[in-house]
This record gives sequence, C-alpha cells and structure tokens, in this order.
Amino acid sequence: MLSLTWVPSLAADEPIMNMMPRWAGGWGVQTIFEHRTERDLLLGGRTYAGFSEEANILHLQGVYTWKRAVRLTAKLPYVLNARREMLDGSIQRDEGIGDLTLALPLKKYFNLDGRSGSWTLKPMLRVPLSGEDEYEVYDDEWGTGLGMSYEFETYRMFFFFGTSGWVYHEDEPFESHSSFDLGYNFEAKGSNGTILWETDFHYEDDGSETLLAGPALYWNVDDVTHLRLEWKHDFHDRQGVLDHGNGEDFKLSIGWVF
Repeated sequence: MLSLTWVPSLAADEPIMNMMPRWAGGWGVQTIFEHRTERDLLLGGRTYAGFSEEANILHLQGVYTWKRAVRLTAKLPYVLNARREMLDGSIQRDEGIGDLTLALPLKKYFNLDGRSGSWTLKPMLRVPLSGEDEYEVYDDEWGTGLGMSYEFETYRMFFFFGTSGWVYHEDEPFESHSSFDLGYNFEAKGSNGTILWETDFHYEDDGSETLLAGPALYWNVDDVTHLRLEWKHDFHDRQGVLDHGNGEDFKLSIGWVF
C-alpha cells in the first residue's frame, strides 16, 4: 500500500506569516509558492533510492481579526503540478485544488518588562476539496484539529513553539505537527524583519515521522507589504507505509495587511 499524503509543512503557520494583524478589524491576504522535492521511496528502515516526487503548490490564505484575541483564518492550496515515480517504473501526476483549512486562533497577549508575546489555542477544520487524479497530494478527507502555541519577542529575539493534532473521519491516521523557531530581529532603512532558524516535526500514528529544519527570512517592508523566504531540509525521515521522503522544501511568500 502506498500512502497518498503530503507532509503539510505550512500546518503550524497562520496568515499573515505568523505576524499580522494584531488589531481589531484587521485583515490580510497572502500567497505562498511552495516547491517540494523528495528523493526516495521509504518504508520503515528501507530506502528505495532514486524514486522521486516533486510538487509545485500555490497557497492562497486570508485572515480577519474581530479583536486582538479572536481571528478567523482560511488556507487553500492549489497544486500547480505534481509528479512521483513508482517502484514499477510508472509516473503518477496530480494537479488542481487541495483541501481547505479553517482555523479560529484564540490569543491571550501579555506585555512584560522587555518582553511581549501571546498564548494561542486554535480549533481547526479540514474541508475535503481535492479532486480525482492518478494520486492525491492532499488527503481529501474531513478532519478536525486543535493547536496550541506560545511565542514572545524582545527587541532583538523572537521565540515560537507550537504543536497541533489532527483526527480524520475516514482512513487517514492521526497526525501531529510541532514547530520550534528562534529568530533575530533587525531594522534596516525604515523597515524591519527577522532572521530565523525553524525546526518542524511531523508524526503519524502509522509510524511515519519527519524532522525538517532550515533558515527563514521575514521582512516587514512597510507595515502593509510583508515578504518571507524559507528553506527546509529533511534531517530525519521514516515512513510507516510506502511513501516518498528525504526531501527539501522551499517557500516564497508575499502578504498584505490592512
């Protein structure tokens, strides 16, 4: 049996870029181009080298903030093109709309001496919208999830830790996603940003687990336009069912906040 799932590397991130908006009535939109490559097929401790998978995905995301503590986010991926090589030598392809994710992040902000941040509780809903292709990058199943996170920043430092779990209503296994980010805040020519090292861990209860990490750059251009560039490498990858792994992930994001 070959898994049809994709490690959703954007699972912990919320628009706009985990940063904005932080005021009542604020809203924003964001687009993310993602390029993901995986070099091998994996099953437990076995590696079938050279059977690759590659996908280009455009993510469309939005956020509305009723007040600082309550917001609604929506994330919709569109698979521009995806292909994977199978053990029998065949090539399968996928394209089209992915599954919609809705979330209701509930935040508790704090301001301390030299440090400010927030606690977040985040109920989530996955709505299946994927079509029928030779294989599916996304699960095409209803799912419910719950996420929690803690973050703070000082004048120069940024810290984030978050974890979430998903339960699906059909055949997909339980999965969890955890993220740990450390960053350095900077200012430059009237703008500001953060240089980060980000570490993500994805687990499924069929025995699959992936640890990926890498650098990221967030740039607040002018308080309306926001840019983000990131790259991650799979440092550990194990699949409980036959699936692709040992990959890298590149994302380029632009968002606008009002």
